Amino acid sequence: MKTLTHLEPTRTLVMTSMPSEKQNVVIQVVDKLKGFSIAPDVCETTTHVLSGKPLRTLNVLLGIARGCWVLSYDWVLWSLELGHWISEEPFELSHHFPAAPLCRSECHLSAGPYRGTLFADQPAMFVSPASSPPVAKLCELVHLCGGRVSQVPRQASIVIGPYSGKKKATVKYLSEKWVL
Repeated sequence: MKTLTHLEPTRTLVMTSMPSEKQNVVIQVVDKLKGFSIAPDVCETTTHVLSGKPLRTLNVLLGIARGCWVLSYDWVLWSLELGHWISEEPFELSHHFPAAPLCRSECHLSAGPYRGTLFADQPAMFVSPASSPPVAKLCELVHLCGGRVSQVPRQASIVIGPYSGKKKATVKYLSEKWVL
């Protein structure tokens, strides 16, 4: 029987709007304090999003929608100073992203997989393949926020992103910024 002596962390940390010098510091601190793996994009295992600047990036929005901590870089510096990962609350960017603590609380109280309600009352949406950010990420965000995505434009009442087909008066054609 093989025993594992080194377990991979189950928590993932994502950095956004952060210069490479600060990213390098974060990587070094994670190597020293352990307990996290670092990923380029928010995913199912992401628990923390570190934001160098309080910008509404796709990773910040996906982090909020998944109930992650959205924190300032200072959390990493203070954790390094004290030699362990410290409480997140004082470093949460809740002033810039007031939905973050609410979604995190709702996510932890949710009995099953958490889905937000931001788009719950919206009709089905079609996300254009030519969208930027990529269609898969926009669809993920819409789903996480309670929305429904149609695979074909004719079954949607809202079309997100560039659309060159025949436009119908009953359909709203919106830019990706509407989702973001």
